[in-house]
Amino acid sequence: MRDGWVADFDALAPTYDQRTAQDDWRLNDRAAEMLAPLGLAPARILDLGAGTGQTAEALLRLFPDAEVTLVDPAPGMLRAARAKLPGATFVEEDAAAFLAASAGRWDLVSAIGCLELVPDLFEVLRLAAARLAPGGHLVASHEPLLGTGVQARPVSILDRGRAVSRHAVEEVERRAASYGLRRVASRVETAFQRGDGDGAAVYELVVWSAGGV
Repeated sequence: MRDGWVADFDALAPTYDQRTAQDDWRLNDRAAEMLAPLGLAPARILDLGAGTGQTAEALLRLFPDAEVTLVDPAPGMLRAARAKLPGATFVEEDAAAFLAASAGRWDLVSAIGCLELVPDLFEVLRLAAARLAPGGHLVASHEPLLGTGVQARPVSILDRGRAVSRHAVEEVERRAASYGLRRVASRVETAFQRGDGDGAAVYELVVWSAGGV
């Protein structure tokens, strides 16, 4: 994740859960809803861009016996997550750097609400695919390119080195397939209303399985 975003999320950590509740952020619950019909029983879950543990909480409600590792570069966010998930493992690290250095394998990898903020979405997908156990699954969200509005821009440059990157759904799917990922389920969701008057932020949620065609 870009440094400007890390500083932002670190500062937001004490009020992040309250803010997202006010924004009606539901991507974590929607991801769990997509996974529920698949009949999975992951023993090990890796949550990238884990923040305050919202995604991990949703996944543990679905898979209560799983061991969970949460990875996030913002120490303040992980402090909040530790208070809620004392039995989990926590790693203060960027997603791509963690994946590149890890030799671990996970049955389920999640990356919700973070891939549009990393320098290279496709590098994270590629590395995450390589860390899936046989038969494993990856659930992720991204902010796709749309035909109008702010999401018609491939990149939105903000201050302090912050940027939001967007990719066409077709390109994400093509690249994911090249990493050996097969799309199992997907849905498009309104994630929140932007505070700058640009309307709704639209995300695509996708579940891929290891071992694409």
